[in-house]
Amino acid sequence: MVHDRSPEKGERPRVAVLAEGHLVGETIVLALVAQDLEVTDFPYPRSRVELLETRREVSAAGAQVGIVVAEIDDVAQWRGVMAVVETIPLRWILVTGSSNPPRWGGLIAAGCQGIVSMTDGLDTLAATVRTVARGGQGLSPEVRERALEAWERLGPERRDLIKRIAALSPREWQVLGMLNEGQSITTIADSGGVSEGTVRSQVRAIRQKLNVKSQLAAVAAYQEAVEFDRV
Repeated sequence: MVHDRSPEKGERPRVAVLAEGHLVGETIVLALVAQDLEVTDFPYPRSRVELLETRREVSAAGAQVGIVVAEIDDVAQWRGVMAVVETIPLRWILVTGSSNPPRWGGLIAAGCQGIVSMTDGLDTLAATVRTVARGGQGLSPEVRERALEAWERLGPERRDLIKRIAALSPREWQVLGMLNEGQSITTIADSGGVSEGTVRSQVRAIRQKLNVKSQLAAVAAYQEAVEFDRV
């Protein structure tokens, strides 16, 4: 969902920055402040609880544009950015070193308004923020169209599976990865310091979210997601 409040004429856009790496985030904040933007730095959310708390804090700050700084070189990273874009209602810009068109397309389809490469420079990022704050798109129509087409070419079933994979919590994703490695429920429980009953509950939740009937089918879905990661 996109935040629909644009700055009034003469008003500085209010920007929220969420960065995986603290030093990179701090550099971006300082550079945007020097460009006469009103910027607030927020911790990058690592769990559903943190994500909801960040949503509350961003809303209280009255931000209009969000910048999420993250690599999306694997599906776990991509899932994290997708969760931010879908949960926190802002005009989002992704700053990333990844140039994978299907992953870009999935985020654009979810409501991401702009994507800036790590190599583009801070002046480009500041200009993109102003464009997006005014309701414009933060990437060229040609790049946007190519990314969306790459996402569409995955087909409806694969797109649906990838979006369901994105709904898994970090722990559920971890458990699913361990199942894919052939680890037993007992081993997973021991490594996480929890009971086997807890792990079985997590596996049931995974199956429900993925809409599959067996643990084997859940593992197959994980492998499909990893293949998306390699597109």
